[in-house]
Amino acid sequence: MGRLRFTPSVLLFMLPAAALYGLFFIVPFARTLYDSLFDWNGIGTATFIGLRNYVQLAHDALFVTGVFRVALWAALAVIFKVGTALVLASMLRVPIPGSRFFTGAFFVPVVISSAAISLLFTLLYDNDVGLLNVLLRGVGLGALARNWLGEQDTALLAVIAVPIWHAIGYFFIILLAAMRNISNEMYEAATIDGAGARVTFFAITVPSVWPVLQICIVLAVTTALKSFDYVFVMTKGGPGTATEVPATYMYRTIFSNLQFGYGTAMATTIFVLALATTLIFRRLTNFGTD
Repeated sequence: MGRLRFTPSVLLFMLPAAALYGLFFIVPFARTLYDSLFDWNGIGTATFIGLRNYVQLAHDALFVTGVFRVALWAALAVIFKVGTALVLASMLRVPIPGSRFFTGAFFVPVVISSAAISLLFTLLYDNDVGLLNVLLRGVGLGALARNWLGEQDTALLAVIAVPIWHAIGYFFIILLAAMRNISNEMYEAATIDGAGARVTFFAITVPSVWPVLQICIVLAVTTALKSFDYVFVMTKGGPGTATEVPATYMYRTIFSNLQFGYGTAMATTIFVLALATTLIFRRLTNFGTD
């Protein structure tokens, strides 16, 4: 297949999209990068300080710890969010009685807003009336009941579990659509050769949907790196700083501490981390492709 030739007519059709992309992405990013070079409270006079905000950020223990937290978040998202969606999609690749119901049931949580889901799980995790503790006490495991969002040992994992569960249906639908485009002849040939379900999953299903699976992994990782809403609604970074992540720390730095320049340096760093992670992952996993 030949490469696209950038003729004047092609460039003309690309112009509106390029203009919108520049207006809503390139210009805001350039302004954010510019503001990160100043000591500014967002209102008064800005003082140019060069890369000093970034030097300070590299030595900011709270930000660095937050980066490690979202790295853990990203790893768990890939394992449980994408992994669970992959298994569920594989189970429903061939339509069975009730498959439409299960497909809809898996996808329903996706259409609910993250704020609503966060509030729901805040109640579910409640120490006194939360359904989780009620169930634990009901089955004789009351010793395990605790204030899940109020204790430093459990708060972070309790928060991470919510977006993982919330987005499984989204990746499930994407992977299911990819799997249903795989030719049944490949599975029939594998069955004739005596291959079992495990072999066909790893030898046919995963390689066939690998480009789509790559996209799902990248989305899961970058979403984790930029995570804000679930933490902000459920814990606001607490207890203490146990669930503080770069995005919530950035928000607090800008809007509570009025350190606009330092906060925009955090925003730029978060973007660079997400972009670098995506490029490195694609570079390392693009085996067998041009």
